[in-house]
Amino acid sequence: MTLHAPPEVQRPAVMLPSSPAAAPVHRPAGNLGVARFFAVPGQIVSLTVLVMPLLVALYMSFTDWSPTRGSLFDATFVGFENYAELLVYDTRFLEAVIRTVLISATCLMLEFTLGLGLAVLFLREFRGKAILFSAFLTPMMILPVVVGYTFWMLFQSNGPINQIIALIAGPGAMPEWFRSAPFAVATVIITEVWHWTPLFFLILLSGLNAVPENPVRAAVILGASPRQVFWQVVLPMLKPVIIVAFVIRAMEIIKLFDEVFMLTRGGPGSATETISLYIYKLAFNDFQLAYGAAAAFLVLIGTLVIINLMLLPVRDQLLEARR
Repeated sequence: MTLHAPPEVQRPAVMLPSSPAAAPVHRPAGNLGVARFFAVPGQIVSLTVLVMPLLVALYMSFTDWSPTRGSLFDATFVGFENYAELLVYDTRFLEAVIRTVLISATCLMLEFTLGLGLAVLFLREFRGKAILFSAFLTPMMILPVVVGYTFWMLFQSNGPINQIIALIAGPGAMPEWFRSAPFAVATVIITEVWHWTPLFFLILLSGLNAVPENPVRAAVILGASPRQVFWQVVLPMLKPVIIVAFVIRAMEIIKLFDEVFMLTRGGPGSATETISLYIYKLAFNDFQLAYGAAAAFLVLIGTLVIINLMLLPVRDQLLEARR
């Protein structure tokens, strides 16, 4: 049986009245003045809360001030002495920086891999998808302090994790998570990955859903396998999204403090001492606020350099998107 398309019915042409060219919209100057008037209080608050403490800390970093030496403005100006000591002589600072970079890189790669895998799985429709989606996003909503304390309890010698290990491999296989440097680092990485993989998952899933279908269909028609389509078509188009996800997460993990403080306090020894924890100890344990301020500014400069290097591959695309 052959199906024929119904004859095309011609509709009467409707003549629309010609409209004049749209004139440019001019906002009254009075409205702009009112908007600026209401924006001033917010700008003053931002200047007071953000900029002023930053300037005070910057000045402090060039002095030898500590709370036990009286007023900040009576402190001795030492120039770049604090910065030189940090970069040349303070091996603990350099070790904390290297340790933070290694932990951050490991967490970023694990979170990206797991997040991408989950995002690919959630491209398909299946029963219970909405419930699982909400469940996978839940860890990201929990405060870091709460996450750190929860995993501190889980990794105790007689905690649930060791009990499960004992059931599978026997009591002799239970590790001392907080007494061994490698296991202590592992607890920090596991905690961070559990907490922040949902961020990668959410960003990458949004990116995958925004990938245009035409290039994918063209690749399939040309005989590309699903693996080739993913690695050679989808993933390159996802590159800007991946870089943005890495940048957002990198800015957060470089400041890693809460989970480490709740889990290990930087121990055993200094095996898990991150740069944020080291600066905290300088300022609030040793009362070397000027020295700690210098360390904080070095970390800020290093972070800005790293973030800008990460954004270089998509800088042109970001600039075009702003136009």
